[in-house]
Amino acid sequence: MDLDCLTLGEPLICFDSMGEPLDSTATVRKYVAGAESNFAIGLARLGHAVGYVGRVGADSCGREIVRTLRGEGVDVTGLTATDAAPTAILLKECLGSGRVEVTYHRAASAGSTLDVSDLPEDFDGIRRLHVSGITLVLSPSARDATLAAMRRARAAGARVSLDANFRLKLAPVSVLVEQFERAATLADEVLIGRSEAALCAGSDDDVAVEGYVRSLAVGIAVLKGRRGGATAFSDEGRLEVPARPVDVVDPVGAGDAFAVGFLHAMLAGEALPDALESGGAVAARVITRHGDYHGLPYADEFSPTAQLEMAVRR
Repeated sequence: MDLDCLTLGEPLICFDSMGEPLDSTATVRKYVAGAESNFAIGLARLGHAVGYVGRVGADSCGREIVRTLRGEGVDVTGLTATDAAPTAILLKECLGSGRVEVTYHRAASAGSTLDVSDLPEDFDGIRRLHVSGITLVLSPSARDATLAAMRRARAAGARVSLDANFRLKLAPVSVLVEQFERAATLADEVLIGRSEAALCAGSDDDVAVEGYVRSLAVGIAVLKGRRGGATAFSDEGRLEVPARPVDVVDPVGAGDAFAVGFLHAMLAGEALPDALESGGAVAARVITRHGDYHGLPYADEFSPTAQLEMAVRR
């Protein structure tokens, strides 16, 4: 299997009320969602060979997920359908003042049955593995599959990246932090949001948060800011890029978009400053549109400068 990147997790179907409370509208928009599927679609759009490992239900939602990912150019060989459980869904609504509320219906879902047996036999030919903290807390079997994938990828010489992606509705903070820190020891790069790092540090103090991120034993640790921008810590020291001035329409998917731009640049062999700029550019574009992945750019329209100009114009 020759892939630029492999990811694994749980794809869902989202029912989005498009800026209205769900109980105030009779119309919703339906689309594929999930951090890892957003990420896979984004990298595929930028011209990378991307594979997805996971499980969906043998139902209409599962079929839509497979069709969508395949249509976006994602290799879905590792995405299997099961009769044992349904495909997960989520409800997304705006509750006023720009606050977005997400409600999951993913307990005992097909995605949570992800198992080590779903992984490729070997990781030869796979340049990078990207995982998120979500999969670590879906279920014990999904956690074991994630950790096994990280170990196999490292053994095969692939780079491994981990996005913290805490979901407070899936597990207590103590569990989220414990599983993240366990997986971080197997990663080459870690991406973590400011609020997530504060939970890990046990303090919202800037010094404590930065100290925690610096303490992670990884080659590159990226702290994503509250309002955009990012700070990276590596052997080269501390590097910061500012937030991009855009009008936020829908903040959901910003972190996944940052990962897309950042790892796109890393796969292309670009320097860390350029990778941070790339991540910020993709994130800035995505949050100016409704939908989790709909604003992700294609290769023929992407450059950090072009993305900023397009986002500001919207």
